[in-house]
Amino acid sequence: MIDISLETFRDAAQKIADKALYTPLVFLPTHTTLHGNPIYLKAESLQPTGAFKMRGATYFLSLHTEEEKKRGVITYSTGNHAKAVAYAAKLLGVKATIVMSPDAPEFKIAAVKSYGAEVIMTEPLSDVRQQVAEELSRTKGYYIVPPYDHPEIIAGQGTIGLEILEKIDPAAVFVPVGGGGLIAGIAMCIKKLNSTIKIIGVEPELENDGYQSFHSGKLVYLKKASPSIADAIKVLSLGNMTFPLIQNYVDDMVTVSEEQIRESALLSFDMAHLLVEPAGALGLAAALSYPIPFASQKPVIAIASGGNTTLPYLYNLSKK
Repeated sequence: MIDISLETFRDAAQKIADKALYTPLVFLPTHTTLHGNPIYLKAESLQPTGAFKMRGATYFLSLHTEEEKKRGVITYSTGNHAKAVAYAAKLLGVKATIVMSPDAPEFKIAAVKSYGAEVIMTEPLSDVRQQVAEELSRTKGYYIVPPYDHPEIIAGQGTIGLEILEKIDPAAVFVPVGGGGLIAGIAMCIKKLNSTIKIIGVEPELENDGYQSFHSGKLVYLKKASPSIADAIKVLSLGNMTFPLIQNYVDDMVTVSEEQIRESALLSFDMAHLLVEPAGALGLAAALSYPIPFASQKPVIAIASGGNTTLPYLYNLSKK
């Protein structure tokens, strides 16, 4: 299992400071947890690319040599990491190629292209996207920017933990889970500073590989992509690097229904004035429904991990 020091998290925060936002904690005035804890949303939806992924991608690229950057970069993603890499590459003048799939919303694909990246479409499976990217890396020399399973990506995402603890002392942090880079970074960073804070991962019921892995102690792979509306986290398994970190630093893993996701995305907009995509609403959905009381009445934090959506899209989902 890898270890990332607090000094590395702080270095990451410094290196991304002029590119990624120090995002606010937004109070949810109308709702609490089931046991009365106030809820705040960590508004990663306000990042320039609309999601936390900008942190890891920017930190990763900041550490690599000019020779590596000249080769061009490639990644594989359904949207938010794709946008982050395309944007970070544009800032640095680096050619970017992104392997995506048709299950990503069209507005995410269009956004990636708007940053000047080349988009290559493939089957809607995370392992297929990865295989295509790795083959292009071998044949064309592109440098791969992993979506989640890399120490530099995890360190970049973990800077969210530093920001939270600089502003508030929470009882718990609820974190959406896809490949696990976000929760691995946040959990490791926070636990090194305050081991009493609970870290709780959240997945859709339909996309529960991480939930199964956490509770079984074995890495579980889904056979195919799920129909969940939380498109930004559709991967078939946690990473080989992120899984042991989650086992070591995360306190619990839960799932939420598609209806809970829809309701929380709309609640974020209506009551906290944040436009949050379905995957970004997972943390709030779990914070509202988590049945176990915490040791104190301190606030809890829900990571609003992304906002790459539109109001018509969200309201259309709510009618289904």
